[in-house]
Amino acid sequence: MINFVLELFYCFAATLFFALIMNAPKKTLFHSSITASAGYLVYKYFLLDGHHFLAFFMGTAFIAMLGEIFARKLKMPATIFIFPGVIPIVPGLGLYETILAFVEDDIFKAIETGANTILSIGCMAVAMALVSLIAHKFKLKKIN
Repeated sequence: MINFVLELFYCFAATLFFALIMNAPKKTLFHSSITASAGYLVYKYFLLDGHHFLAFFMGTAFIAMLGEIFARKLKMPATIFIFPGVIPIVPGLGLYETILAFVEDDIFKAIETGANTILSIGCMAVAMALVSLIAHKFKLKKIN
């Protein structure tokens, strides 16, 4: 349990500093970090159930949804909240292991790890696009 709380804290801190590096507006730093921590919580929940791709999809969808909500609330682009928010769940280890397997001449492991990593990234991209599309539809209905 303590490890999980530490993971959430690290997620919050990493997102905060990443947003600072990306020159995000100061009033969005806390919201971006909360978005990342909440999305990471959703990601870990589905990952514990053994649903690897669903974890990436749902975690990213939750981050994108919160990003759209904060964008409307603070009148800023949603990418300010979404881009730093997904950093903690990007499958960087999968990318590293893919390249390492290629360097070690283990082509089958590289293809397997690379395919899983690309599918995970694809799940994240679909989640962001889907939430953005739904938010855009709601925005249009609200205007009309």
